[in-house]
Amino acid sequence: MEKLSIDEVAKLAYVSRSVVSRVLNDHPNVSDEARERVLEVVEKYNYRPSSVARGLATNQSYEIGILAPRRCDEALANGFWSLLHLGIFEECIQQGYYVSMSPISSDLESDIEEYVLDNKRLDGFILLTQEVTDVVANKLADRDIPLVLVGHGPANPNLVSVDVDNFAGAYKATNHLIELGHRDIGIMLADLDMQEAADRFTGYKKAHEDAGITVQEDIISTGDYSQQNGYDTMMGWINERDDLTAVFCTGDTLAMGALSALNAENISVPDEMAVVGFDDLPFAQYTIPSLTTVKQPITKKGKWAANLLINQIEDKDGQVVHENLEPELIVRESCGAN
Repeated sequence: MEKLSIDEVAKLAYVSRSVVSRVLNDHPNVSDEARERVLEVVEKYNYRPSSVARGLATNQSYEIGILAPRRCDEALANGFWSLLHLGIFEECIQQGYYVSMSPISSDLESDIEEYVLDNKRLDGFILLTQEVTDVVANKLADRDIPLVLVGHGPANPNLVSVDVDNFAGAYKATNHLIELGHRDIGIMLADLDMQEAADRFTGYKKAHEDAGITVQEDIISTGDYSQQNGYDTMMGWINERDDLTAVFCTGDTLAMGALSALNAENISVPDEMAVVGFDDLPFAQYTIPSLTTVKQPITKKGKWAANLLINQIEDKDGQVVHENLEPELIVRESCGAN
């Protein structure tokens, strides 16, 4: 069926074009009878107004921007981000918004200013990671434009944000290994300047504290979430710590690198080394052995971010929200419990 225009909806509902516009934008100045006729036509013909038509009526573009880290592995190639983007896209499609994405880094500040932040076409921005926020938040603060951070940033308490409960997830993973009898548990972390990494480290330490176990400084590694970092860190521990029996990788990509290193050295997982990840990316169930990991609702996190941003766009008096999503421990083979 050919898509109806707003004029055709008005004709079928026996109202004017302006009445249709008021109904679609939930304007109170419409009679109940006219509203009912318009909504019947909208439902019958599955009518969706174009972004251009809605924009003329509401002074909005119905388009938002994603500001992502410039590093390719962070913005596009890493499986985590593709799932997050999927959640954002799905929610925006559902609510009739278009999405554009721009890579951000500190060495492109002049370009960011000219081509991204001065772009009056966008109704709001989703900021991916504290790294992006550090670059653009101050520039956007005085522009009265809706923003949502994926992650939590203590330096920007007035910025709406959504994340998984990183402390709880790390506590669950570490405590699970402790309950399996492990006492020498290495941890691979991202840069501790990132709040999510700091929270995961705090959860790891708290699980040790509650069990009366001393955290060992020489099996704490910080860096990034790359497979290469996981591989190199695991190789170093294999050569230096023959008493190590378990490792908590705070990202599944780190865990994949660790598993590769252990396989290269013919160290059996989980018989000689237990491995736990974080994220539950799609590949986690297909590693050999399958990866025990902390599942975070990544796609849901993207949907929440988009929904929080659209709520701000359409209701600028909304409260600042810091949404924490609940993680879940997924027990598979790599920890030895399954």
